[in-house]
Amino acid sequence: MKTKKANILLFIESNTTGTGKKAFDVAKKLGYKGLLLTNDFSQYNDFEGIEYVICDTNNIKELSATIEYIGIESIVGILSTSEYYIEISAELAKQYGYDINNPTFIKNYRDKALLRTKLSKKKQIKQPKYKIIEKHTDLKNYNDNINFPCIVKPSMDSGSNDVKLCFNTEEVYNHVKVILEKDTNMRNQKMHPKVLIEEYIEGSEYSVEFFVNKEELNLIGITEKTTMGTPFFVEYRHIFPALISQDIKELILKTVSNATDELGYLRGALHAEIKIYKGDCYIIEINPRLAGGMIPELVKESAGIDILEQHILSILNKREIENIHIKSFSGIQFITAPSDGILEQINGIEEIKKLPEFHLASINAKSGANVRKAKNSSDRLGYFILNSNSYKELNDKLNLIIEKINIKVI
Repeated sequence: MKTKKANILLFIESNTTGTGKKAFDVAKKLGYKGLLLTNDFSQYNDFEGIEYVICDTNNIKELSATIEYIGIESIVGILSTSEYYIEISAELAKQYGYDINNPTFIKNYRDKALLRTKLSKKKQIKQPKYKIIEKHTDLKNYNDNINFPCIVKPSMDSGSNDVKLCFNTEEVYNHVKVILEKDTNMRNQKMHPKVLIEEYIEGSEYSVEFFVNKEELNLIGITEKTTMGTPFFVEYRHIFPALISQDIKELILKTVSNATDELGYLRGALHAEIKIYKGDCYIIEINPRLAGGMIPELVKESAGIDILEQHILSILNKREIENIHIKSFSGIQFITAPSDGILEQINGIEEIKKLPEFHLASINAKSGANVRKAKNSSDRLGYFILNSNSYKELNDKLNLIIEKINIKVI
C-alpha cells in the first residue's frame, strides 16, 4: 500500500454523519486520498467508495503497526472528525513527528471534570458549580452548594449521551449509578468512571466556533441553539448567526479566550458551548473539534467559508482562516420520533423541499427501524436546512417544518 508520493490523509475513525463523509470529499478536493482506519466499517452507512483498513482503533499499538504497514512516508497527516478519536489521533501524529496538537491539551478539553477543575483556578471565568463523582460514596453531601434541578453527565462522552436534568436526590443517585455502571461507550472504548453533577444554568444557549492558531483566537461565528426532550438535552434547532449584541459577542470572546489560556492552545477548530444569564457568560463545555449538528454547513451557507476544509488545512499547516463576511441566515431543523416504537413512515418531506428557502435534507431513519423519543443526538431521524435573508422569516419556516412533517410510529 506504499505510494511514491505522500498524499494519504489518514482518518482514525470518523463521524458517522455530518462532517464524516464530507471530510473525505474535502480531502479529495484538496488533492489527497482519504484513508479510513476503522474497527467496524458497517457503522458508516453512506461511505460507499471510501477506502478503509480494518484494525483495532482503540489500541494505539495496533494503530501504529497499521500505519507502519501503510508506510508513514505516504501519509501527509493524521486526524479524526470523531470526538472519540481526536486524542488518540493527536498522540499518533505526535509519535510520527507531525507538530500539530498537544494530546494533553486535548484531554484538558475532552475530560469535562478536568476542564471544570482547571477553569476553577480562574475566578473571572463563570462556570456552573460542580461536584465530581468517581464512586457512589462521593455522593455524600454532593448538593451542599448545588440546588435542584441539576445536571448529571459523564465526564467523557459526546452527543449529549447520558446528559440528564435531575429534580431530586433519588433521580441523581439513579442516574449516577447508570453512568458508573457503563463499561464502554458507543465506540466500544473503556469509559472513565467519573460523573459530573453540575448546577443548572438558566439562560440562552449558544454554540461558538473559533479557529485557533497558537495563542490567537479567530471567531468564526455564534449559533443560536434550541434543545428539547427534558430531562434530556437534545439539540433540535440551530440558527446561524445568532442575533446578539456586540457587547455580548465581546463578552463571549473574552470568556473563551480566558478559558483557552488555562486549558492550552491548539491548532484548528475549537467549539464552545456557552450560556448567557443575567449578563454573564457561563462556560458549559469547550471541545477541541468542529461543531456537530451540521453547524459547519450552516456557516458555509451563511458566510461562504467551509470550516471543515479550513480545519483540514490547519491540521496540514496549510492555511489560516480569512476574514468572515456573513451574508444571510441559515438554520437547521432536526426531526425526532414522537414515541418509542417502529418507524412506519415520514410524510411531508417533498413538500418541504419545494420551499424557496430549502437548501438540504437528510433522513437517516428507514421505515421499519426501531426508534425512540430522543435522548441523545443519535436518536434524531434527520434534518432540513433552510436559508433566508431574514432571521424571523427563517425561524417561521423552521416552525413550518414541524407542522408539515408527520412521523408515524407503531
